[in-house]
Amino acid sequence: MLTTAAGAELLVCQFPQALVFEGLTAGLTVASSPMGCLDMAVSKRYAGIIIYFPARKIRARGALIELCADLTTLALTRATPKCVSLDCRHRALFLRLQEAGIENVEIRLPAKVVDPWKMWAGLMAHESSLRIDLHLSRLCPFLRYRPISDQSELVTCGAYSNRMVLGGSRLREVCQAETYLSCEFYMNPRRTQ
Repeated sequence: MLTTAAGAELLVCQFPQALVFEGLTAGLTVASSPMGCLDMAVSKRYAGIIIYFPARKIRARGALIELCADLTTLALTRATPKCVSLDCRHRALFLRLQEAGIENVEIRLPAKVVDPWKMWAGLMAHESSLRIDLHLSRLCPFLRYRPISDQSELVTCGAYSNRMVLGGSRLREVCQAETYLSCEFYMNPRRTQ
């Protein structure tokens, strides 16, 4: 278990649901909404800002992106280390987070108990596993997402003219791993007529 740095305080934003924390909670300020997070972020300086978000909450993604863009442009929070923790890999969401100025993401199991201090220690150690560009390099650029409900998306292969639905082991072991580089569809994408 990690201990807090002397006097360090973290701002932890978790929405739209609350998570269970593991380890020390001393030094944590918790916000449960994007507005609450922004309000707390501009009220004082924090050593780091950690945002826990369930990537499958399609309707709430806009609020996440807006919050991240605000946190990376405001004078008080611009230089504060930030990391977004998601419960699944999602290329389109990674790209939007990167455009909003986020440089670090963590992928966690959906039901996992979270430890903000451990993630902050990884940020301070400049762990490459948190770099958003590393995550993007491991995801096939032909992944396409189409919402079919508030919490579900159809994932298709753009290299196969979006005619192949992806899921299960192919999605995890080929499209969301560096093995996509040897995928027959990635190497020879079909052209739409």
